[in-house]
Amino acid sequence: MEALSEKIFLKLDMPNDQNRRGDRDKIFDALKEKYGQVIMPYKILKELYPKCREANFEITVTLARRDYDWVVTKIECGDTTHNHYGLCVDLGSTTVIMRLVDLNTGNIITEECIFNKEIKFGEDILNRIFYTRNSKEKLYEVHKAAIDTFLELLDIIEKKTNVKGEDISIMTVAGNTTMIHFLLNIDPWTIFQTPYTPVFNQPGFINAEEIGIPISGYVYCFPSVANYFGGDIVSGLLYTEIYDSDEISAFIDIGTNGELVIGNKDFLVAVAGAAGPALEGGISKFGMRAKKGAIDTIKIINNEIKYTTIENGKPLGICGSGIVDLLSEMFLNGWVDFSGELKENASKHIIKVDNELAVEYASKDESKNQESLIFTQSDINQFLKTKSAAYTMVAFLLGEVGLTLDDLDRFYAAGAFGTHLNLESAVTIGMYPDLDRNKFNCPGNTSLEGAYKLLTNRTLLSSVDDIANRVNYIGLENAKDFLEKMRGASFLPHTDIDNYPSVKANLIKMGLL
Repeated sequence: MEALSEKIFLKLDMPNDQNRRGDRDKIFDALKEKYGQVIMPYKILKELYPKCREANFEITVTLARRDYDWVVTKIECGDTTHNHYGLCVDLGSTTVIMRLVDLNTGNIITEECIFNKEIKFGEDILNRIFYTRNSKEKLYEVHKAAIDTFLELLDIIEKKTNVKGEDISIMTVAGNTTMIHFLLNIDPWTIFQTPYTPVFNQPGFINAEEIGIPISGYVYCFPSVANYFGGDIVSGLLYTEIYDSDEISAFIDIGTNGELVIGNKDFLVAVAGAAGPALEGGISKFGMRAKKGAIDTIKIINNEIKYTTIENGKPLGICGSGIVDLLSEMFLNGWVDFSGELKENASKHIIKVDNELAVEYASKDESKNQESLIFTQSDINQFLKTKSAAYTMVAFLLGEVGLTLDDLDRFYAAGAFGTHLNLESAVTIGMYPDLDRNKFNCPGNTSLEGAYKLLTNRTLLSSVDDIANRVNYIGLENAKDFLEKMRGASFLPHTDIDNYPSVKANLIKMGLL
């Protein structure tokens, strides 16, 4: 274990007539051989007396590793090396996940997740940016909401584990570019305004106390590459090790934003853009996030809809993975055509609501709120825009680097959406390319896992900087034919069915082609 912080128990000589070396200098002498350059902030220096003498010069020193030095973050009486903790955080625009780690062993003690309190200023990131424009007071409100989210998670963790903030010496945070600006109380307006450059890309190590996070040490924020390409994706690349592999991989993470990286140890190219709320259920009246009562899987058997819900709750609505299943199953059963248009007489589940066709996937009797749960034609049309954007990013970026789908050795579908998604359904509707299924990898929350990986292995600090510096980011505003390609990808699965041989075979088998 080479964590981003260390705790060292020192037994120093007591002051005497033969040794008049100062307390600070004795500590530095003891640390110099292993740690080299060590910094002791004034706040810690003031604590040395009477603490060192009260402990008979048997003390524990906590050090946090920064880019080029070590910083003393805490001095304690006696041997407290057994209490050594760190946190890693996935700072999402919708949810924030915090993981407490024993930095002596790397063991995960607990992991907690709550909604980001910034949501009250807008579920969409752009709404939050506009809210804070030209107002330091409103910017502070959003910043405080981010900090309050961290404080609530710290409180939950303390009550669950008895580990206090003062026992935590380091925190790694991976989040998109705007979220990190809000966390640090820095105006993100330049991210939205042409030429779309953030105030900073590499925030590095921030004293936790300065931004209102009550831990005894530093917060490390992963660097961003561009306005829509944040530290959460850099963290994901660190975790998957695409940057250090001979194999050519595609890495896609679709949430509120959609980000795609293609490359290996020799090159990394990327595009990113706003994906919208579709994959979190935000396009539909009954769309919802993946929580209790959300329909997460759907099958159509003998023209009847069969579904499962998260935690087996009575259905309240449908989340992203359920929507993908619904579209896929309707397409394979002839309920929608290639353009995604519902066929009115294909099933009794297809009904008219306010002169618009819709599919009823759960009846009033089944749903928790005694409401008919429906997905309308307008909902379908909106979702097709998101799915076509995902496919088009892959096609566009491959074309930019002169590769084809056959050149890909791995296809990483990251994030919570990728984890819960039925891969066959995603391919059927054309969200993901029709690749050999063995090439797909759904690694889960790579933003959090990358933050954990760095927290427990400080030697990767240089790799993080290397990844951020190597990524060649291509702005979609320069992609002249992107919208045209999106239109081609807005059909099920695509206007060119030969791009999807496995789907074509299924359609022929079912007599739909």
